[in-house]
Amino acid sequence: MAAGNPFLRKPPSINLSEQRDFTWANRDQDPFALALKPSPFPGVRMAALAAQVEALQKIRDKVPTWYRSGLDLPTGLPLEQCSSQAAAQFKATLFQGQRMADLTGGLGIDAYFFAQHFAQVDYVEQQAPLCAAARHNFPVLGTNNIRISEQSAESFIAALQTSEQRQIYDLVYVDPARRDGQLNRVFRLEDCSPDIVQLQTKLLSLSHKVLLKTAPLLDIRAVLSQLSQVAAIWAVAVGDECKEVLYLLQKTDFSAENIPISAIQIKKDGSHTVFQFTLNEETAAAPEYALPRRYLYEPHAAILKAGAFKTYAQRFGLAKLHPHSHLYTADAPIPGALGRAFEIIAQCPYDRKALRQHLPQGQANLSTRNFPDNTAFARQKLGLREGGDAYVFATTDIENKKILLVCKKI
Repeated sequence: MAAGNPFLRKPPSINLSEQRDFTWANRDQDPFALALKPSPFPGVRMAALAAQVEALQKIRDKVPTWYRSGLDLPTGLPLEQCSSQAAAQFKATLFQGQRMADLTGGLGIDAYFFAQHFAQVDYVEQQAPLCAAARHNFPVLGTNNIRISEQSAESFIAALQTSEQRQIYDLVYVDPARRDGQLNRVFRLEDCSPDIVQLQTKLLSLSHKVLLKTAPLLDIRAVLSQLSQVAAIWAVAVGDECKEVLYLLQKTDFSAENIPISAIQIKKDGSHTVFQFTLNEETAAAPEYALPRRYLYEPHAAILKAGAFKTYAQRFGLAKLHPHSHLYTADAPIPGALGRAFEIIAQCPYDRKALRQHLPQGQANLSTRNFPDNTAFARQKLGLREGGDAYVFATTDIENKKILLVCKKI
């Protein structure tokens, strides 16, 4: 009889709401251990549920506002590559208006925070699973001013340009994918998708302001050689790590050498510092060079990424240890110098025995700057365990000597 034939039975329906409740209830569990348990839902692999738990744990640190029950969180690259909450909030506060378009919607983090500053946001994404998640998540998050368009950035732009009533935005935002068709990493701007180099003229016809996000690895001068009409640049660090570099494309009279570049460090409490300069200022700066004095200064990651090496020294009255070391020294504390400050306790050659005279416990936080060996190799050679209150900088001084600076943080 058909009713008893297992091949003719209707498969059990999958209740997504129950799955979301299960994920939230197990949000503190070890995803790897959870994946080994039997699934409570017929037709749903436990590995998939464990992946959702892992995604929740990642979003808790990266985007705390999204750490709540009821969300669909695509795993893998979309979660890894999305903006952090701190970075997304910062760039969203730079602009406001009636309409903006996020042409590389992804997980929707940037669109969500832009929607708090614009009356209408167009989220454009060509991957159907990401669009489906966005359709579910935005209402759950209480955001109802985002319109979802499931298509590529290129087709979205083409459709607007051929329409009789061309839509002009107050801002267009693009974060090109840095993976090729085989998911291999790509770094050149023209290899990313969409190709902003080819699209920049079309984008500027849709909006007077286009904001481009790139990975920190891309050289700023190289990007400027490929883009026209760049009006401003922001290198954004969250804590001690530079997360992204932003380029504002806008009709401007600025030459590349006079574009304002802002190095932003966002702190744990949400506040941020700004160090602004131009490439022309950096070229003209003539800092002092000196052997290590009593205090050592290390600029934060955004300043280093932005390339304000000489400007930083001149702005704060610091001496550089070497043209390529990007460590700075002073006889007295410098109030307001951005970055980390240390008192130099001792200096010695690059030698294990010499260092042990100052660190008999064999433990310190080691950094290498303009040094032939990387941090991992230097740590092994020096026999140093990671951690503790001591800091050691392996670097090259103005006399081209390889030295170790033993410091304490101030």
